[in-house]
Amino acid sequence: MTIEKKRHYLLYGNRTVIYVASLIGLYFDVNIAYVVALTLWLWLPQCLLLELNLLKAIKH
Repeated sequence: MTIEKKRHYLLYGNRTVIYVASLIGLYFDVNIAYVVALTLWLWLPQCLLLELNLLKAIKH
């Protein structure tokens, strides 16, 4: 799998986590879910780079 394809999968996965955490915070009134969603949203580029580097390290 190419690095660009992995990047897209990770990006969509991270967006899904943000969406699910937001829904959990909305329906169950859990503030920590909002904090997790906002933190991941703000640090999305850095998280994506970290995840790609981890995949490279695991592969080698």
